[in-house]
Amino acid sequence: MTNNTKNVITSPRDGAQTASSLVVRSEVPVGKRYGEYRNYLRRDFVFSCSYCTMSEFEAQAIRMTIDHYEPRKSRPDLENTYSNLMYACDECNLRKGDRCPPPEAREEGHRFFKADEDFRDEHFQRTGVRLNPKSLVGRYSILALDLNRISLCRLREIRERLYASERMASEGVLGLKRMRIDQLPPAIKGRAVTAIKRMEATQEKIAETIDAILADFARSDLIEADAEDNKRNLDRLNELRSVEAIYPNKWRAPKAKRR
Repeated sequence: MTNNTKNVITSPRDGAQTASSLVVRSEVPVGKRYGEYRNYLRRDFVFSCSYCTMSEFEAQAIRMTIDHYEPRKSRPDLENTYSNLMYACDECNLRKGDRCPPPEAREEGHRFFKADEDFRDEHFQRTGVRLNPKSLVGRYSILALDLNRISLCRLREIRERLYASERMASEGVLGLKRMRIDQLPPAIKGRAVTAIKRMEATQEKIAETIDAILADFARSDLIEADAEDNKRNLDRLNELRSVEAIYPNKWRAPKAKRR
């Protein structure tokens, strides 16, 4: 990568799927309780929800939590496994709950999106402020997590208005990692260019610096919460039930037995 502001941050080809499209997990110490991995998750997920892309600053009063991709009730052996931990806003985590799609449903694509394994633009596309599915993974995630709830639609509208960036509006801070530097929002473009000009190091080092800038930028936007649209929510739940009704097995982890 050269000191040219028209270069792509991580040098992918236009439209190409690269590792920069995914969350890259850090090497972490083993043997810790899952709560002790919180700061690793925050950095790896760029301070953003792995499902809806809302950043910590955008979330404001909404807590950011640790989600178990495979619920603890169904996979207690993965409770403290870092690869099973996702950084998530409380709204997405509560909606996901202990849902655990059965194997036959997963084989056909009815499962939750996983930001460190799935390319987001293969499963979601944005039309206006709404998120639409491009796959069954996208459809199930939108329905189960309510990824078109009013607060998220407002967030996309705010992002589009503030940054005039399709990728930023759709994917949040993580999407900026694949943008050309000259297309970045002004708030961070200057810092990115300065960092590159001052740096005489490898491409990997440059990418790490840009990632650090983006991580800091994740804390710098606004969102105002709003009430649920009851009719839209009812329609969403009815469609979700119709998907789950196709497969007879349970879609939630079993309840723990009382001792």
